[in-house]
Amino acid sequence: MLSLPKQELKGHFTMLPMDEVHFGSGSLDNLSAELEKQGVSRAVIVTGNTLAQKTNLVDKVAAAAGNKCAGVFHETSQHVPRRTVIAAAEYARERDADALISFGGGTPNDTAKATLICLAEGITEPAGLDAYMIKFTYPDKVEIPSLANDPIPMFAIPTTLSAGEFTYFVGVTDEERKVKDLYVDRRITAKAVILDPELTMETPERLWLGTGMRAVDHCIEAMCSSTSQPFIDALAYRALNMLVRYLRETRADPGDAAARAQCMVAAWMSVCGLANVTLGLSHGIGHQLGARCNVPHGETSAVMMPHVMAFNRETTATRQAWAAEAMGMDIGGMSEEEAATAAADEVARLVKDDMGLPWRLRDVGVTHDDFPGIAADALEDIIVAGNPRQVTSEDEVIDLLHKAW
Repeated sequence: MLSLPKQELKGHFTMLPMDEVHFGSGSLDNLSAELEKQGVSRAVIVTGNTLAQKTNLVDKVAAAAGNKCAGVFHETSQHVPRRTVIAAAEYARERDADALISFGGGTPNDTAKATLICLAEGITEPAGLDAYMIKFTYPDKVEIPSLANDPIPMFAIPTTLSAGEFTYFVGVTDEERKVKDLYVDRRITAKAVILDPELTMETPERLWLGTGMRAVDHCIEAMCSSTSQPFIDALAYRALNMLVRYLRETRADPGDAAARAQCMVAAWMSVCGLANVTLGLSHGIGHQLGARCNVPHGETSAVMMPHVMAFNRETTATRQAWAAEAMGMDIGGMSEEEAATAAADEVARLVKDDMGLPWRLRDVGVTHDDFPGIAADALEDIIVAGNPRQVTSEDEVIDLLHKAW
């Protein structure tokens, strides 16, 4: 096993105020008891149109909530535009909701978290969100507002692998500026998360695999972080190993509930503690590809990850070599540089050959005309400022986008 160089350890780790995680087939049966623990009697389910109108899964979730479901809001939209958050908050107010249940992928989850903010602070118009978003000026000027009031509790039931259910930050798109803004507050953390693979059987393959690559991105950027920690290293290493195996297995056999459960737990591990380390360009550019060009988050990772790894290689070669080992590669006899290069090549192979996902920006509808706006917005993203190799100009981002195109 590759030995990482010794580093002086000094830091801080924040545990999230999450009470329970249930995983495995049939874990949905725990929902009613979790609602009871929080004294919930009128929960609103926040989900998407496809789940609500083309499957019976929302009915299963409502039934599992017992008599505690007060309604279903299903008008969520990819990249969480402000208008849908305001609509969800109004729906919840009309039903006197005392809790939210997010059901689906990252879109319902982020919509629910942003709705908590609106409900807590009485926000009824999109502009009202301005006061609560992170305000960042490159490279190091940052303002992180806090909620004045405690939000109602939230419970999360994911059907994809992006793992936003385990974080206390949320991205919301300002449609007018075409920018995804970030909001952070520990109190919007889900009280309980239910990882039931039986609820993912109707998740489209491309969405399942794409969000799986998002989880891979969590692992690699956490392992290569300039603020890495052994606790998070261990989770990310094991999660990466699990993901590259079980994503392939779920593609080979989509009905394999055991492999799906392994993927779900690995996605949880990939993001557990992630708020304690800085990430980098793959996530930061991904936010803006989503907001400006409507690229799904998982596919932004699939496209950008290998190129960001190459950009960062001179700074993170040892840790990228370690990522190669985590992915099951035999790096014996390789130099550190060769192993790091092999890691990026393996990610690209996983995306293109094994997952059959888009692997170029041109394949997800991004044009050269989009590059200047993406680069400018990326430099206003606090995540980009944490990239292990400092990003010094918009031109560097544009050059990276050209390589990914």
